Amino acid sequence: MQFKFLNKTFKNKRFDFSPMHYDARKERLDLKKSQFESLNREDLTEEERRKILRQNMSESWNRGSNVEKQRSSANLRVFLLIILIVILGYFIFNGLDDVDVVVKKIM
Repeated sequence: MQFKFLNKTFKNKRFDFSPMHYDARKERLDLKKSQFESLNREDLTEEERRKILRQNMSESWNRGSNVEKQRSSANLRVFLLIILIVILGYFIFNGLDDVDVVVKKIM
């Protein structure tokens, strides 16, 4: 008499998983291509044209706000670097003996 549960060999479980990758940039590019092709065919209704115009305007406004954020953060970094260079230059020209005095005045 043979017992199956004693003879059973375990096998690795196999999964059939195919990961999905979403590329938002590629989706926007495909949408732009289809909009451009439909504009060239000139078979759009007035409502579709308005929808495309609204999308283009919102994208341009979003780009502008991103550029403004980047520009303001870059200006802040430059300002802080200039302040640091001025402070270091002050201590180099006046000597490092004044560091203790300046630190005590600040504190």
